[in-house]
Amino acid sequence: MAEPLFSYVRGNSFLHNMDPRVKIISVMCLSILIFNISVLSHLLVLAVLFGMLTNIAGVSISVAIRSLRPMVIFFCFIFLIHLFFTDGSPIFSLPFSPTYEGLEKGTVVTGRFVLLILFGSLLTSTTRPALITSGIEHLLRPLPLGKLGTTSFEVATMMSLAIHFVPHLLWYVRQIKDAQMSRGLKYGHHPISGMLSLAIPALRGSMRMADDVALSMESRCYQGNYRTSLFEMKMAASDRFVCIFVVLGTALIIYA
Repeated sequence: MAEPLFSYVRGNSFLHNMDPRVKIISVMCLSILIFNISVLSHLLVLAVLFGMLTNIAGVSISVAIRSLRPMVIFFCFIFLIHLFFTDGSPIFSLPFSPTYEGLEKGTVVTGRFVLLILFGSLLTSTTRPALITSGIEHLLRPLPLGKLGTTSFEVATMMSLAIHFVPHLLWYVRQIKDAQMSRGLKYGHHPISGMLSLAIPALRGSMRMADDVALSMESRCYQGNYRTSLFEMKMAASDRFVCIFVVLGTALIIYA
């Protein structure tokens, strides 16, 4: 049985042992860099970087590729919108002619989203969910969130639950689809009824899971206040070097 999407993959690589705060900051910097890139060759450089990091982490490339499957329809929609509705030199004559400029722009925009998801999946596959929560909380702790009526712990818990629910919700949808197909439902012949047969049970199941999580947190007297940790995070010299290198490198590339 395949692992749920965006799930943690056990390992003892350099990326697995890196401080989660450094990995979160690195993904944020890479996201900023990706959205500032408008040349396809630069995106290819980042794709090569992703391949190198995946090799260092010892994570199978198929694990990262599987994270793109739920977004294939979205990627195709974005690409086709830019392909047919961007002004420029037409590739061939049609009522809505695709253009070379639209082909390039659609490839770049789609590549941005693909790389964002790939780097995000690399973060979740090399970092335990509890460490992601702790890293987010430590990064948000200096911010004056108390004036907004919340705390860094509540924000970190909310993000951790969202990360935890995404793979399980996708797994739950697959289970519903298999169950409906075993009952004779054919999605190709009845696309509208097929989507409803997935959406309604998935919505009810997600609400049930959220209610169960809320009840379990209330039963454990969760308050969202400061809590001590069994293992306090400490940045090693290599973590500081990577963090400084990524932040400065991103700033210099954007400035240049």
